[in-house]
This record gives sequence, C-alpha cells and structure tokens, in this order.
Amino acid sequence: MTDLSKSLTRRLNATVRDDGKSRRLVITLYPGGVIGLRPEKTRREELLPVAAAYSMAVKMRVAQETAVRQKVKGAGRKR
Repeated sequence: MTDLSKSLTRRLNATVRDDGKSRRLVITLYPGGVIGLRPEKTRREELLPVAAAYSMAVKMRVAQETAVRQKVKGAGRKR
C-alpha cells in the first residue's frame, strides 16, 4: 500500500444540506492523519482526525450489534 505524502481530494455523489442548498460532499485526506469534509463550492472545511473517525465507527458498530442482540433476546422472552 502507498503512503500518503500529499493531500488527496475527491468529490462524492453523497449530498449534504448547506445554507438551504443540496451540495455534493468533498473529502480531503491529509498526510498528518486528518480528514477534511466540506460541501462542494465552499471554502469552510471541517477537520476530523482519522483516529476519531475510526473510534466513532467502532462505537457505532458495537451499538448496532448490541441493539440486534437485545432485540433477539427480547423476542425470545415474549414466548
């Protein structure tokens, strides 16, 4: 795999609402382990450390798995 040595910017098909307008999302990967997110045709960028994004993704997965287990467990009790 190639190391990231310079910024990489890509436009997504996903849209976000910005000032009442629907705009495509632009993502920039920076070499320092930071992700930049902004609506297309704007300059205001929100920065998110990659470690925080990973941590949030893991927490969301665990919460979803827990909810499924609780639902199955609750369905078994109703009999």
